[in-house]
Amino acid sequence: MPTTQKTRIPTIFHEDISLSRQSLSKIVKAVLDNPNLQSLSQITRREFFSEATSLGTNYVKAMPYYARGCGLITPKYKLTNFGTFAFRNDEQFDLANTQWAMHYHLSAPHGPGPAFWNQVVIKFFFPSNLFSKEDVSDFIGDFIWQSENKVISARKIQSTATKLLNAYTNSEGLGKLKILEATDSGRFRVQSPVTPSAWVVGYALLDFWKAQYPDRIGVSLDVLMNSGFPQLFLMAKSDLDEVLRIMQENQFVDVHRSAPPYQVMLLRQDQESILEKIYGSN
Repeated sequence: MPTTQKTRIPTIFHEDISLSRQSLSKIVKAVLDNPNLQSLSQITRREFFSEATSLGTNYVKAMPYYARGCGLITPKYKLTNFGTFAFRNDEQFDLANTQWAMHYHLSAPHGPGPAFWNQVVIKFFFPSNLFSKEDVSDFIGDFIWQSENKVISARKIQSTATKLLNAYTNSEGLGKLKILEATDSGRFRVQSPVTPSAWVVGYALLDFWKAQYPDRIGVSLDVLMNSGFPQLFLMAKSDLDEVLRIMQENQFVDVHRSAPPYQVMLLRQDQESILEKIYGSN
């Protein structure tokens, strides 16, 4: 399902700033404290963020986009359900579960992250893959040209690739997931990452289903396996099977395995209940 430009953050959004969970926390708190941000002009809103967070000029431009891309706030500057649960229970977004959910939102095919983020994850993030920043830069440039018919300067494309890679290698970003490591040769290797909890994957699956299969209560297991969804978590089929087993035990899905093609049936779209399982019922 296509995502409108209004809900997806811009292609070049980062202002040469890398993802910073500490800065994101300040932005989310500012959004929580001011329910009228949507009514402000962009200039006034940035002035508010600057005063409320003490972040620098480029940070108050970039971090609200990062917060949207990570699924923490909406385009209308309200906290999402995920943002509310995460900030309440993990204010600095330090838990691996929180960071996996942030990674999912950035890389989901329907957004809210930039479209190229999903494509880079699908293309490059598989176990033991070795690649360079130049590989990612070239890929992003080609993708933007093919999808948007735009030519963006090499400097901006290279900076964008750097910021994406920094998000996964810096401890201030999503480094706790251990998806990527920088090698001595200056290249990047995909590691065996921290295993996401079944409930984080379940939360993401409900979001993915709502976007990709909005009018269906059932899809075949093969379709789901080949949808690109498991690859976002670097999951094998056995990993997805285990997530579905736990979700079936808790009556979120039913899996019919009497005869192929096996069917996954959605029983309820209740993300809040899953968020309570991720963070406890505080």
